[in-house]
Amino acid sequence: MGAAERRLGPRTRERLTEALPAAALDLTADDLAEIEKAVPPGAARGDRCPPAFMAGLGVGN
Repeated sequence: MGAAERRLGPRTRERLTEALPAAALDLTADDLAEIEKAVPPGAARGDRCPPAFMAGLGVGN
């Protein structure tokens, strides 16, 4: 894996099995509003990744 390459997803089969049921969830507008309130846009930004990687995604640190 290169320095600017990032793989998204579960790291193990166990984590995949654990996460798959989430694909079947139907979130209501109220559910989404509650999530937005708890984690507003931009709240998860930070220095998690190198600036070059983030720039490739069209977002900055």
